[in-house]
Amino acid sequence: MPKVTAEHRESRKHEIAAAALRLFAQKGFQATSMADIIAESGLSAGAIYGHFKGKDELIHSAISDLLEVRLHGVEAAGTADPVAPGELLRTFLDGIETEVDDLGLLLQVWAQAALDVSSRESTDRIGSHLRRVLELYLVDWYERGLGMPAHEAERTAAAFASLYLGILQGYVIQNTIFESFDRDAYLDAASAVRPDFTLLA
Repeated sequence: MPKVTAEHRESRKHEIAAAALRLFAQKGFQATSMADIIAESGLSAGAIYGHFKGKDELIHSAISDLLEVRLHGVEAAGTADPVAPGELLRTFLDGIETEVDDLGLLLQVWAQAALDVSSRESTDRIGSHLRRVLELYLVDWYERGLGMPAHEAERTAAAFASLYLGILQGYVIQNTIFESFDRDAYLDAASAVRPDFTLLA
């Protein structure tokens, strides 16, 4: 019997996670069963459970895969001309919407993490990675975009990265639950945020 390589296992996990993500976007997290995911993937139940313990683990793997791809785009911003934070968030969020069609899927994941303590390790890992990527972007934006000295840019980015993560999460929440939400005005306001050095002293 041929040996299954680590690359093959990772590829199969991504394939299963993508099938789950399609269903979560179409039907919602709670309405999607493992039987649905098995049917959508075209694989056997044994193949699915050989990679994932259950639906909770699957959703976090699927979201991690999705965000990893989009985070590469954020990381790449450091090698191009700096763009304002609102434009960066727009590109990031548009990419996610292209993949899942409904940002409410992220809101479902956060709601599940609030109810299920065991899922928080996964969401915390995702959040920490996203916060770190935003911090690196902000260092570049403050230094090249706003002309801050390097040491001030690093200090300010460390202080403001969590704020921008909150701005991103706020966008997802308002876009999902408010019909009157003005996405363009929101993202323009995100670009208008400027550090107050008196608060950071």
